[in-house]
Formats: sequence, structure tokens, C-alpha cells
Amino acid sequence: MKTTLLLLLALISYSGMTAQTSDADLKQIIQKQEDDWNKNDMKAFSNAFSEDATLINFLGMYWKGRETIINQFSQINECCIKPTSVKFELIDSKIINENAAVAHIKESLTAKNDYNVPGGIVKKGNVDHKYITTVLEKKDKIWKIISMQVTLISPPPKQ
Repeated sequence: MKTTLLLLLALISYSGMTAQTSDADLKQIIQKQEDDWNKNDMKAFSNAFSEDATLINFLGMYWKGRETIINQFSQINECCIKPTSVKFELIDSKIINENAAVAHIKESLTAKNDYNVPGGIVKKGNVDHKYITTVLEKKDKIWKIISMQVTLISPPPKQ
């Protein structure tokens, strides 16, 4: 009976350590993406994605594959990324198993300068908030984003 109890406690402790380690790994990936965005290094930012990753941005554009993601970010870099700074906050995560996880992230994107976007001008100091749902997979001990969906948080319509 004591052996069974000790084995069960060891298994529970090990499970908790695995989840904590994985959660720390996810936070590290998110922090690196934030740093890469703020350094304006879209190639490094995109290296967090797997080769066959999917990204659906807040405009609903569907980008498939790391190379496409890098190219798309590079195309909008001057107009829409360079004049901004970003802050990512891990809201929660679910470790599905030792090689799969889902993370929910809050993004706060601040305009460092005025910049033009289709349909208008974003003024310095403007802050947009988004929620990001990210699915990650670990291969060869490295976590990569395999899917990301970005949703702009809009205020409710005025009544």
C-alpha cells in the first residue's frame, strides 16, 4: 500500500514538473517573439513557426507555411510593424501532452509614431488589443507554433 501511494505521489509530482517546464518554455517563446517584434526582426519572429504553420491574422488573412508568414510580415513591415511596439501576456495555457500545447495570449500593440494603414492613419500612442490563440508542437525538444489565430478586440457597439 505504501509503495503504491509513493508511486502515485511521484507520478503526480512528475506530471506537475512537466507542465511547469512546458509552461515556462511557452513563456520563453512568447517573450522571444515580443523581443523580435520590438527589434523589428520579422525573420527571427517568424522562426517560432513550424515550416507548415498556419497563421490567420486579425484581418482574416490566411497564411500557410513559415516562408509565407515571413514574406507577409516582411511586406507590411515598413508600414505597419516598424512604427509599433508590442507586449504579449500569456493569459493561460493547456499542456495537452508532452508534445502539444495551446496558449491564449493578450497582445497590446502601441503606435510609436503616426502611420498609414488602408482606410486611415493610426496616431502615435494608439493602442490596439488582440487575443491570440496559439497551438504549439514540440519536436526534437523544440516548441514551434503550428497554428495561430489573431482576433482584434473591438469595443461593443454603442446602444
